[in-house]
Amino acid sequence: MAQFYRRPMMHFDRRELYTDLETRVRYLHSFLDFSTRDIEALTTGAKYIKALIPALVNIVYKKLLQYDITARAFETRSTSYEGPVDMNLNEQSPQILHRKMFLRAYLTRLCSDPTKMEYWEYLDKVGMMHVGQGRIHPLHVEYVHIGVTLSFIQDVLTEAILSHPRLKMDRKIALVKALSKVIWIQNDLFAKWYVRDGDEFTEDRLVPNIEPEGYLHGKKILRSGSDSESEIEDADVMTGSCPFKNLATPVASAAYAVGAAEAQTADKQPTPPSPMAPASPTISLSAIPRPAAHVVAGSA
Repeated sequence: MAQFYRRPMMHFDRRELYTDLETRVRYLHSFLDFSTRDIEALTTGAKYIKALIPALVNIVYKKLLQYDITARAFETRSTSYEGPVDMNLNEQSPQILHRKMFLRAYLTRLCSDPTKMEYWEYLDKVGMMHVGQGRIHPLHVEYVHIGVTLSFIQDVLTEAILSHPRLKMDRKIALVKALSKVIWIQNDLFAKWYVRDGDEFTEDRLVPNIEPEGYLHGKKILRSGSDSESEIEDADVMTGSCPFKNLATPVASAAYAVGAAEAQTADKQPTPPSPMAPASPTISLSAIPRPAAHVVAGSA
């Protein structure tokens, strides 16, 4: 009788999943098969995502302001507040413009180098900052609103990418898959601050430092509002005024605008992509090291 062999079972230490971010990120990458293919798709597709960011930010905040329970967080800093909400709050209100600036910077950050551990550390810090930790002025946003907002962002990006008039289908699929994995990893790095799983290891967790928004380990990693916009509106991608403002359908229009901008530069000699930056010495996310395998007896 032919022998049947099961694949070696991967082992991750449960305690480390809750106390060591690097281990958790490795586990998520391994399970989702986040690999060099995804990194390449994100790197080559970054300019398309950046071009969508201004429209995406407006779409997201228009959605958040449609519901009193999400809108109240911009005034009270808590979605659990049950009192009255300013009915005059709108997309041009100072606090909304301020939050839009940070969402633009955050989405631009998603287009940076995912081979660096710092990339994932900041995604984890974004989760931590929404549960009232690590901020001078605490912010409390309940997880139900976080989850649906991430899903909404994923939905808008997916439609815009798949509607792009010039990208080949294989590139569209690769970019959608890579972005989906990043968003679901971000979702987990939110959930880890909300769920009670692993509470028995609380004493082993690092105590978060209180830092200004946009900082990580005392270093400013998000650009200011003006810098962020100038980066998003890169001359190679978008020229002149925002092409989204006079178009009826935000998502499809954003994809069309990217294609139009690309067409304007189609006659130019393309610049070869720069080589990937080397991975952080503490973690190689482009070639995830496999932890020690535990072989499961499987001979029949």
